[in-house]
Formats: sequence, C-alpha cells, structure tokens
Amino acid sequence: MDNIIYRDPNVTIFQSALFQTNSTVVRTDDVVLVVDPAWLPQEVAQIREYVDYIKGNRSVFLIFTHSDYDHLIGYRAFTPDKVFTTEALINNPQKDDIMAQMVGFDQQYYIRRSYPLEYPAADFMVYRDGVQYRHGNTRMAFYLTPGHTADSMMVVIWQLGLCIAGDYLSNIEFPFIYHSSVAYEQTLEKLPQIHDRNWFTRLIPGHGDPALSIADWLHRRTESLAYIYALRESIATSVPFDADSLWSRYEFPKIQLKYHEDNIALMRREFEQGLWKWDPDFPFENFIQEQPARAEKEEEEE
Repeated sequence: MDNIIYRDPNVTIFQSALFQTNSTVVRTDDVVLVVDPAWLPQEVAQIREYVDYIKGNRSVFLIFTHSDYDHLIGYRAFTPDKVFTTEALINNPQKDDIMAQMVGFDQQYYIRRSYPLEYPAADFMVYRDGVQYRHGNTRMAFYLTPGHTADSMMVVIWQLGLCIAGDYLSNIEFPFIYHSSVAYEQTLEKLPQIHDRNWFTRLIPGHGDPALSIADWLHRRTESLAYIYALRESIATSVPFDADSLWSRYEFPKIQLKYHEDNIALMRREFEQGLWKWDPDFPFENFIQEQPARAEKEEEEE
C-alpha cells in the first residue's frame, strides 16, 4: 500500500494524498484502534481492508480526535465495536455545517462512496482530562485539547508510548486556530504534563510526519508556541509579522496564507476583548533559544 508512511509491529500510519492527512491504525493483543480514517474513497477502503486483514478476533474501536470534516468522513466505512469521541464533539452545535462540508466535498469532485456520510455517534465520550479506558491489557488515556477546535482531544496508548494528537504539532502546518488561541496555548502548555503522567516518546499529528522522539515533538511544541507569541506581539505592538520567516519554514503558502490571516483576525478579536495581554518584558528571544536545548536534555534523561 503506497500510502503507508510509517509501520512497525503495532502502528501503521496511512497518509492521504490530500493535505498529508494521517489515519492511524494501532494493533495490540486485544484491539485494533482506527483513528480519524480519511479522505478519498479508495484511501478509506485500503484502511478498511487492512483492518479486516489484521483484526482476527480482536475488537475494533474507532477514535475521532475532533470534528473537522476531513477527520470524520470515513466513519461509516467501518462497523466498529465502539466509537470514542469527546462529549463536545457529540454536542457540537455545528453538526449540520460539518455534514454540509462532507457532502459539498463529494459533490464538488463527483465522488461516490460505498458508505453513507454521517456525523459520528459515540459509545464512549471523553468529558474531562485523564479519562482512561482499558480493554484487556490495552490501556488508553484521553485528554481534552481545545484550541484548534473546541472539541479536540488526544489519546495516549500506554504500552506503546504513543500519543495520537489530532491537529497539533504538525511539521507541515503552523497552528491553525479555529477556536481559541488562549485554549490552544493552554493545550501546548499541558503537553509535558500529559507526558509526565503517561510517558510517550512518539507522537502522531493529524497532518505531516510523525514525531518519533521526545526531542522532535517538544521542538514542534516550541515552534507552535513561538508562532502564537510572535503573532500576539505583532498584533499588540502593530509591528509587522515576519511572514518571510514563516514561509521559509512552511512550504504551502498559497493555501496556508488563508489560515494565517484567519489566525490574525481571530487573535485580534481576542486582544480587543481582553482575552490575552502582551507582556513587553516577555523574554521571547530567550524562549526560542532555550526550548530546543531543553528538549534535547529531556530526551537524554528519558
């Protein structure tokens, strides 16, 4: 299967041709976990065929990290034993809009699917940080991670040292902030705490390449925080944002410019509403320089 970008005895990452979107399949002795199966019909079919091939007598669980329609579009291709989401995803007041996006995508590109498009229903809803679920010897811990969307979550599979992060810590995208930059910052700030409570070395983002070391995902966290802080400084001081530096780091400016401009608009509204304040004494340059070194030190300690 040429859309597999990573495989080991327990973890397989399928990556769509669209937006480098990742769908993760995790196999343990007890269960097969399918996280955010996406995009095109033949891509979803390959994931389903693979799951059918490896599942044996195992249960199959579907996990949705958030409600962006690209992460939900493969839902009904599967017949899982359980579906896991956040409570906020199930209660999302914009369900109809998300469904319209799914239908609109297929209509725009004349796409036919062998399964209906539906918004997920859940058997297990995560409503607070640290909720755990055990199936046999497989233990998962779920964390609410609002910011990108209001209903985002991450899941850690304990025995594999693996975090599946949804649309955070991508190496090909800066933070896309649809919900709140304050919540996004808080999510990034608590990642080390999630690590300390669960111990994971590898992290899979919703788009791009997996981070296969602690130093890698900590560095991505630093880059995400640095982007938010730099954008806040620009908004608060009216100093132009260094867009050239941004596009030297991220290679798809033609489409990503819109997300950057949307971030500016959202964060400017937050600033005017007093939801965050810029501290002119914040040691921004020291933060940028110290964080990668700190990541390397934590990797050595692990």
